[in-house]
Amino acid sequence: MKQLQVTVPGKLKEEVKEILEDYSSDVSVSEAEKNDEKIVEFHVTAKSDQIDELSEELKDIGDLESGGLTINVMKQESQIRKGQKTKGGSSILSQAEIYSQAQEAAVFNRAEWSLVALSSIIATYGLIADNIIVVIGAMMVAPILSPFVSGALSLNIGDKKLLKQSVKTGSTSFLLAVLASAIAAAPLPVTGNPTLTLVSQPSIVSILLSVFVGAAATLTFVTGMRDEMAGVAVAIALIPPIASIGIGLKLADIEIVLNSVAVASMNAFSIVASGFLCFHLIGIRPSTYYRKKQAEKIRYVIPLSLLALSLLAIPIAHTSYQSYQDYSMEEEIRGFGEEFFGQKLLSADINGQYAHFYVIGNYSQSEFEDKKPEGSNIQVTALKETG
Repeated sequence: MKQLQVTVPGKLKEEVKEILEDYSSDVSVSEAEKNDEKIVEFHVTAKSDQIDELSEELKDIGDLESGGLTINVMKQESQIRKGQKTKGGSSILSQAEIYSQAQEAAVFNRAEWSLVALSSIIATYGLIADNIIVVIGAMMVAPILSPFVSGALSLNIGDKKLLKQSVKTGSTSFLLAVLASAIAAAPLPVTGNPTLTLVSQPSIVSILLSVFVGAAATLTFVTGMRDEMAGVAVAIALIPPIASIGIGLKLADIEIVLNSVAVASMNAFSIVASGFLCFHLIGIRPSTYYRKKQAEKIRYVIPLSLLALSLLAIPIAHTSYQSYQDYSMEEEIRGFGEEFFGQKLLSADINGQYAHFYVIGNYSQSEFEDKKPEGSNIQVTALKETG
């Protein structure tokens, strides 16, 4: 259940009241003046899934001038009335509420721009210090996820203006984060470390993660749980790979820069694509014929996002498959060495299909060649037994 505050010109009092009473038995009305004109304010308790229909019916009133209707939606936890079953509040926002939140999220104020820059600087220092806790803290601060979710919604409802604003805010925050990272890293000595490698290395797992987290970000938006968006940002990890771009520029390491751009871009495209699908499954649709036509025109963004994801995923999939093959070969070679030499095996240096065994005593060269894993290249150094 939601509490609505509806304000209209006084001349429409009876017509609006009749519409509201079709949706709720809990309607109260008060009169006031605004700019020397009589206005009427209604307070209505309505079901969440009826708000969109109610709003459209009010907008269709013929004598209603532009700007003459105001609808404020307020959360109502529960409604308790004598002789009736207690009605709880709905956790799902109406389409009008979601749209209102998306418009707000697509535009950053000065504080939010500052948070983008600060989160990138914090992540940069965390990566340089090889401190994953600091990096997680930076992700919690960043508001960078919201414009991408707003962009996904704009594709569902056919709002070209919202799409442009979301793209503008998202891309500007991306560039701002890179600039802040590069400036923060410039005066410091920087070397590669495991944390930097972790956040800048694309993989199949990171692709799957970004798709599912994009869906999670959409659901937190739909339920109005904006505070939980920070938790989703931790998983999607947009800020750390963006910050590692600045570090890569400091190191003049093109591999780190390209890998980080791939990870950040992949996550951004995944948010848009999976967000669009989630909004569609929830039932978000264009509210007018004009918006429907606009949605058909701008939905080319979805196949473009999927194409970009595919182009990023193909080399990543190849690299992941190659890494799996190397790992499998290494395990096979290691197992063969332990089984063939037993306690004679002192140590083994293995890298993919290449290996070097150090053993004590003699062994059968012909038997070794017959049994070694196919495709492997193994050298053996036999040390003489002493004593």
